[in-house]
Amino acid sequence: MAFEQSKLTITLEAGADLSAKQYYFVAVDTNGKAVLTGDDGNPIGVLQNKPTAGQAASVCVYGVTKLYIGTESGLGAGYNVGCDSNSAGKVSDTGSFRMGVALEDPTADGDIVSILLQKNGKQA
Repeated sequence: MAFEQSKLTITLEAGADLSAKQYYFVAVDTNGKAVLTGDDGNPIGVLQNKPTAGQAASVCVYGVTKLYIGTESGLGAGYNVGCDSNSAGKVSDTGSFRMGVALEDPTADGDIVSILLQKNGKQA
């Protein structure tokens, strides 16, 4: 069962309706707003709430957080986590930003698992 603990969050304005994207990766757009990011994008953290456009988006930028996993294939506890084309978690591959380490094994696509969020550059 996914859990959270000791996390650092920041608040940004939501640049779009993110009400269906709790526990997905988000990035900062050129206006300083929280938005979804694409495959191998440059997320800053994981959305913690369900804001609509213009509302406060709470973003975990470090610590243990829940993360929605798009495709569980190849991802397991101890593996580096990256961002897929829908801003969901995936196993980090070449060119992906390593956003953290999975603390649990997802058992199916769409699972929510715990990760240690600690952005660590691009995977070579």
